[in-house]
Amino acid sequence: MTAVSCVIYRFRKGKNMTERGKEQKIRMIAFDLDGTALHRSKGLTEFTKRTLEKAARSGKMIVAASGRVWAALPEKLTDMQEMEYFITGNGSSILYRKQGSQAVERIYGKDMEPDKVEAMLAVAADYPWPMEVFMNGAAYARADYVAHPTAFGASSDTYVRTTRKPVADIEDFVRRNISHIEGLNLIVADMEEKRVIRSRLEKIKDVYVTSSVPRYLEVSRGGVCKGTALQYLAKRLDISREEILAFGDGENDIEMLQYAGIGVAMENGEKKLQAAADRIAPDCDEDGMAKTIQELIFDGENEL
Repeated sequence: MTAVSCVIYRFRKGKNMTERGKEQKIRMIAFDLDGTALHRSKGLTEFTKRTLEKAARSGKMIVAASGRVWAALPEKLTDMQEMEYFITGNGSSILYRKQGSQAVERIYGKDMEPDKVEAMLAVAADYPWPMEVFMNGAAYARADYVAHPTAFGASSDTYVRTTRKPVADIEDFVRRNISHIEGLNLIVADMEEKRVIRSRLEKIKDVYVTSSVPRYLEVSRGGVCKGTALQYLAKRLDISREEILAFGDGENDIEMLQYAGIGVAMENGEKKLQAAADRIAPDCDEDGMAKTIQELIFDGENEL
């Protein structure tokens, strides 16, 4: 048996989604961060932030759904008291923060099984690529990678250095914490080698393998993804999938967009994701997510 994929829902095509968005009531907005809600260089812009705050004031539940763990989320986002729920680690965790509180509670958790972690370590040992480990809401990585991320294909030194804790012996660290691993990433700059490694990882029984950006191979527990986490949260809050508007740009967003009543892929997103979406939003650097929220929920009005 090969690796289990996450739950997949039937594509919904053929109807004008601008009309559909106005016909149905949206109660929840779920959104990816990098390449979606975040501008490539500016992060969370004031326009997007104010749009999300406005949506929350109008009664919409706003939910960040990211491959990042809690400690790596932008402060500008986590400082938003209007946001109570965060899907992190590609769906391995759902965090809850009561409005007005600083305390965060993990209300849903699907850590990797120890034998699956060992199987991934066995594959990773055959290659020189650095590994990232997510545990208890924090991110850890090989020390040489944290010191010089761009040498391993990262697009920015700052993000990795400020969000990853360096570990001298990452394999030993993983084994000492093997029962508490939310997920593991391999940073692979060689795309041909990435295909080979992915093929090997997908042969491990009951794991989920995805990729949010070209250099990442992201592994979590089988059946864990943003889509299943969103489904759990929606059921908990008594919100139907038809009442959910979701945004994303990468492969790891596909199940979330397919689950949501309206799934929106970014113009800068992957073609596979765009094919699965109901609608395409403008580029993230053009505040495309916020503009689409304005159009679908607030009839295009720009006053915030």
